[in-house]
Amino acid sequence: MEKKHRILFVVPALYGHLAPSLPVAKHLIAKGHTVGYCSGPPAKDMVLKAGIDDFMPREKYHPAIMEATHVKNIYEYWSKLPKIFKPDIMKQIIEELITAVETFKPDVLYLDTYDVLAETVAEKFGLPYAHASATVLLYFEKGIPPVGSGFDIRTPRLNFFKNFYYLGRTVPHILKTYFNEKKALKSIDPAWTRKNVSSVSPYLFIMYTTDSIEYKRNSFIPQIFYVGPSILEPDESELPEFPWDKLNDDRPMIYIATGTLFSEFYKDFYKNTLEALAEENFPVPVQVVMAMGKQNLIDELGEIPSNFIVVPYAPQIKLLPKASVVVTHGGVNSVNETLVEGKPMLVVHCGLDRIDMGKRIVHRESGLCFGHHETTVEKIRDAILQLLQDEKYKRNAEKIMQATNRCNGPDTAANLIIRLADTKKPVLRKEGAPITLENFKDLPEYLKDI
Repeated sequence: MEKKHRILFVVPALYGHLAPSLPVAKHLIAKGHTVGYCSGPPAKDMVLKAGIDDFMPREKYHPAIMEATHVKNIYEYWSKLPKIFKPDIMKQIIEELITAVETFKPDVLYLDTYDVLAETVAEKFGLPYAHASATVLLYFEKGIPPVGSGFDIRTPRLNFFKNFYYLGRTVPHILKTYFNEKKALKSIDPAWTRKNVSSVSPYLFIMYTTDSIEYKRNSFIPQIFYVGPSILEPDESELPEFPWDKLNDDRPMIYIATGTLFSEFYKDFYKNTLEALAEENFPVPVQVVMAMGKQNLIDELGEIPSNFIVVPYAPQIKLLPKASVVVTHGGVNSVNETLVEGKPMLVVHCGLDRIDMGKRIVHRESGLCFGHHETTVEKIRDAILQLLQDEKYKRNAEKIMQATNRCNGPDTAANLIIRLADTKKPVLRKEGAPITLENFKDLPEYLKDI
């Protein structure tokens, strides 16, 4: 009889990180395992609706990570981190996690890579832990632009010098954060030190995409598995209302959604988009659906062009199949949902890892990318026209769609976690095995012998 396990998910209460974790949790529950969640209080409703009763709130961690992530670039993020995560705050965050582990008594931990300090607690209890990434691969490799830098992969020699600039601006803050953590750990237990400082689990690392949008790397550490998207299907009863009768199927539809967390950053982009794509200004007839995240931003726009449908929220999953071009902020969920439908996209990023998603889309010639602060009327108009008229973007997006749709991300991720819980040993690929694991049934031929 298959042993049943207790798996504790430690995930920040950020939709982009919660959403891919919940389908995995549901698969684990369906297989008879017990799942608990340790997350910020705003995540509680989502977790309970997923059928997970064990919820442990992180009162101290949530406001800290929200403040740290509401930034416009990677340099601002790292400079804020040691100021926010001071030793006393870190101590309280660690104690929250210790309480959660002692209460739930897990066999294995699922840790979001964005979740600061969780792996130190896993080490304290001697628990195997899987890292799961709701963004691009975070570990550094020579020749690969550092996360959040926005460097061009096609200019390696120039990047060599740019990396000194990047490191000079980030490393001092990273070290300050690390020393803050050391002080916090010592205040709890003088003998406590973190063993793994790489933020890559030595046991298992799950990526919710495929290597079809990854840069070509010289090496992939053997515990990394790309499993394909993990997309949280919306509850039909909770989908926002939408004026479906206003859609014009005779025109290409441009779907625009830049997320809700950073919508304030996009005020100029929204206004310039109205002018760029308005009926009288754009050279071909199009219909534009724009989801802005907040009603007050719509109220500030003034007159809406006749070929626009502007709403605070839209049923994105249902609209994407109808779109010809998708404009997104570069969040991995929106990017994955777009690629599942094989649509070319314009990534108008707002920094951090979202620029990296955009750069990979450009690298694979399935879309274009620039920053929200760079969006002039002319640039928006030219980019949308290029994506509509140059067939290569659609062809390449459809190639990625085919690779993506061969995967079953949530089920594969769940089975990898079960494997880790069963063995308590690292789950490692054989040398030369494909990076993307399309189906868990293929796992025996992928794995090194234990």
